[in-house]
Amino acid sequence: MQKIKKIIDQLIASDRFSMDSLYEKVWPIFSSDTLLADSISSLNSHFSKTHYKKLACGILRHAFLIELVKLPKIETTKFRTRWYSQLQGDPRECSFSDCLKIAHDLIFTLTKSWLNNPKNLEALNLFLDYSILPYELPIDYIDRPIPTDTTIKIHRRGNITWIVNETVIRTLKLRQYLVNPQTSPDAEFFKKVINDKIKVKTYLTDRVLTGDNKTNREKRWEVHPRSVHFALRRVCIGIEYKLITQICAFQGFPESSRNILQQQGILPEEMEIYRCPITLDPLVFQDFKEELMNPTHGKSNFQVGHLNPLKLDDSNSITSGHTPENLAWISADGNRIQGNRSLEEVRTLLKRITHNYENEGLA
Repeated sequence: MQKIKKIIDQLIASDRFSMDSLYEKVWPIFSSDTLLADSISSLNSHFSKTHYKKLACGILRHAFLIELVKLPKIETTKFRTRWYSQLQGDPRECSFSDCLKIAHDLIFTLTKSWLNNPKNLEALNLFLDYSILPYELPIDYIDRPIPTDTTIKIHRRGNITWIVNETVIRTLKLRQYLVNPQTSPDAEFFKKVINDKIKVKTYLTDRVLTGDNKTNREKRWEVHPRSVHFALRRVCIGIEYKLITQICAFQGFPESSRNILQQQGILPEEMEIYRCPITLDPLVFQDFKEELMNPTHGKSNFQVGHLNPLKLDDSNSITSGHTPENLAWISADGNRIQGNRSLEEVRTLLKRITHNYENEGLA
C-alpha cells in the first residue's frame, strides 16, 4: 500500500491536480485489497459505472485529501494530502496509514449495513446525481473537537462516517425538483442561485486575512476546527435547506410548485411570506429572478448574511456561528443598516430611531 502513498504524493505535487488520474492510478490498487473484495463487489452491484466512479473518487478525496488555502497570499486553495507538511501539529493532520484505514472503514460501513437502509441509498444516489460541490458525498465528522482541546485530531478514525438525516434528504429533493426543467418552471434560475449564491455562502469560507486562521473559499468543514468559520457538512446542508426554503416563501413564488413540495413533505406545511429580518419588507421572487438572470455588475438587492457576527461564536451559540439559525436572506438596505451589528442590536437601534421620529412628529 506504500505504492498508493507514492502515487498520491506525486499527483498532489503537480501544478494541476487531476482526480481522474488519482482514480485511474490509485483505485485499482486500493480496491484490489482482498479484505475489500466483497465490499467492492457489492458497490458494483448497487451502482452504475458512472455512479461507481463518482463514489470511488469521493471516498479517495475525503479520506486522503484536503483543500488548503495557499500561503502566504491566501488567494486560492490547492489539494494537499492529510500528511502534508503545512498540517504538522494541526488537528486536521492524519498519517497515510490512518487515512487508509479511514477509507476502508467508509467502504465497510457503506456495504455492510448503511446501504441496507433505503433512505440512505436514495440519499446517496441523489448526491451522485445532483451534487453542487466536486466529489460531494454524505461523509461528515461525527464531532468537532472542543475548541480549547488542542490534543484531539478531527480527521481521525472513528470520527468520520456516512451521515444522512431528514434535512439532508429534503435538501437533496429540493435540488432535484427545482433544477429539473421537467418539474420546475424556474429551473435555470435555481441552477444559478444555488451555484452563484447559496453554494458560496453556505459551504465556502469568505476571504479572511486577519486572525489566527486565515481563509479563502475553503470548505467549511476543512478549515481549522477552532476557527469561527468552521461548520460540519450536515450543518451547512441545513443552511442550504433554510435558504432555499426562504426563497420558496418569497412573495410571488409559484404557488403550484410550493404546493407540490409541501404535499411531498419537502417544504413546511405552513409558510408565511418571507421578509427581510432587518427592514421587514417582503422579498419579491420575481425581482430576485430578474436581478439574478440579468445582473448589474456590483449591484445585488438580495444578499445572504449572518444575523449575528461570527466573532460572537466563542459562546458556541447556534445563533452566533455558521448555522441555519444564524443565516438568512437580507435586502441590500437591511445589510447596509445592519453593518457589523447583531440582529438584536440593530433592532434596538431601529426602535430608538422610530421612537425619536415619533416624538418629533416625523413618523
